[in-house]
Amino acid sequence: MRKLTVLASLLLLLPAVSQAKSLEDLLVEKGVITKSEARGAHHEGGAKVYWRNGSRLDFADTGFSTSIYTKVQTRYTFTDVDNDVNPGETNQSGFSVQTARLGVAGSVLHEEFEYNVEFELGRGEAGLNNGGATLLDAYMTWNACDWGGVQMGQFRPDISRGFSTRIENLQFADRSVVSDFYAIQRNQGIRANVALNDDWQFAAALFNGNSTNEGLNGTGVDTRHLGVVSLRGDLMGEMDPFVEGDIDNTEDMAINVGVAAGFGENVLAGASVDETVVSADVNIKQGGMSFHAEYFNLEHDLGGGADVSSDGFYAQVGYFLEPKEWEIALRYGYIDCDDGNAIGNDIQGGLGNSVNVCQSGAAAADDINEVNVGLNYYWWKNHMKAQLGYSMLDRDLTAPVNGEDDEIETRWILQLSSYF
Repeated sequence: MRKLTVLASLLLLLPAVSQAKSLEDLLVEKGVITKSEARGAHHEGGAKVYWRNGSRLDFADTGFSTSIYTKVQTRYTFTDVDNDVNPGETNQSGFSVQTARLGVAGSVLHEEFEYNVEFELGRGEAGLNNGGATLLDAYMTWNACDWGGVQMGQFRPDISRGFSTRIENLQFADRSVVSDFYAIQRNQGIRANVALNDDWQFAAALFNGNSTNEGLNGTGVDTRHLGVVSLRGDLMGEMDPFVEGDIDNTEDMAINVGVAAGFGENVLAGASVDETVVSADVNIKQGGMSFHAEYFNLEHDLGGGADVSSDGFYAQVGYFLEPKEWEIALRYGYIDCDDGNAIGNDIQGGLGNSVNVCQSGAAAADDINEVNVGLNYYWWKNHMKAQLGYSMLDRDLTAPVNGEDDEIETRWILQLSSYF
């Protein structure tokens, strides 16, 4: 009887023992050791090779890890130009390596520090076609504590969730022209991240800015800078807003929102041009359905009382016809070009050397309408997928050209995308 009593007592104690904190956790709470030292205490010596979003190599005894990954996007594009507005231009049909990227990422000191370096070898989202390698991301992050960290190097400012989304996680073959117009290209600077609680994060960053020769791979040329602050959080459930579409077939509804603001003082062609940009987005996922929308406001102070203002937005919805395999998506976007005067932060070269969709083409545009339709097939989530897309770009011209008030361009795209 005594043995049965002891056994019963031990069984009752098991749940309490299993939920007890480890010695390392208790020492971290008391401030005796750091979180990094606690993580190191759980590791044994030797190296481990495995795959996780790339070929990964871990040295547990030193707390160092590194991985190599590739991104490849090959596509066929048929472009139907508006021959009535542009009689000298012809339709185009061709194949291209849209994206070819090589990256190295990892961590040191048991994930207290993380690093990432990524190169573009193909045409890429900046449309460079320079025949060489272009440095995209190069930064280190110090995870100083559970609730905050600091990142320094070259990376994307937080303006525009769409532009901050990595290309392999896009729902369409290309980002919206609206996102490209208002987003700020990668810049070199420093950012501090703070977790306000389990659901909300705040960040503040300082970059070189967008003066001539600054921006992507450009060092500072003056004492003027670009400041960006952002706030993001989950209103309901949990989601990664930087993975478009509901590829994981979210069971319960998840809602995520974000807002960001940036102010920069720039010198362009010897003239002072200050910019203020604001973006706000909402993201919803449930049962294979997804919704992503963003609103932008961009103002440029050209000096002498001359101001240029522009508003724009886009909204896209997707639904998986077959969970985790077949997805259809629809997107609409709009840009107010302020009678053709709006200056965009287009990703092609940054503010100082941009291809401005409001001012390029046959004539300046008063506003722009974009429509995209997509059909996606996923072999292995966003690691291996095919995307068929149709897009129409309607530029409402400020003045008729050859008797036409609109310039319309349509494209068909078939893209095969991989991320290993």
